[in-house]
Amino acid sequence: MHYGRRKRYETSEDQNRPVERFCDAEGCVEEGAYRAPKSRDASEGYHMFCLEHVREYNKSWNYFDGMSEDEVDQFQRSAPWAHRPTWQMNDRTSRFAGAKFSDPFGFAETENDPPPEARKPQRRFTPDQRRAFGVLQLEPTDDLREIKLRYKQLAKRFHPDANGGDRGFEDRLKRINEAYGVLSASLG
Repeated sequence: MHYGRRKRYETSEDQNRPVERFCDAEGCVEEGAYRAPKSRDASEGYHMFCLEHVREYNKSWNYFDGMSEDEVDQFQRSAPWAHRPTWQMNDRTSRFAGAKFSDPFGFAETENDPPPEARKPQRRFTPDQRRAFGVLQLEPTDDLREIKLRYKQLAKRFHPDANGGDRGFEDRLKRINEAYGVLSASLG
């Protein structure tokens, strides 16, 4: 059974219609209904053959004719990504440089990256937690000891008693206490 683009003639009227294009094979008077490339470069166009001649042409045509072994090998290696240029994900010159993405399986790792067990998982913090870290002038961290140490330092520095009883430091100390409360409640 044939699965090509063969036209079926439903009525005798279709059989008697004029041929739109003849087969490109020399001396053939059949309709040229099947395309065959003239070269690897599609810009050169196509031959139009009848079914018999397109089969003959396809048996003898070699896409890789005229290519060296290295060119054929390169062509076959680039086929999975449709012959488009690629670059390494960890390359600083790539368009993804500086972009943050999740790589839970470590596909983009290089030899210089620390092993997975040495890396800490990145924790996402809520907007309230980020504001609290800002008030404490601290980089976001999961380490409660570091947070508590920073809280103690700021509480001593901005306590009104440590500043000669100046009530101007009370608001700042209140914000520091609230920030520590948010972080200790959510991380502890």
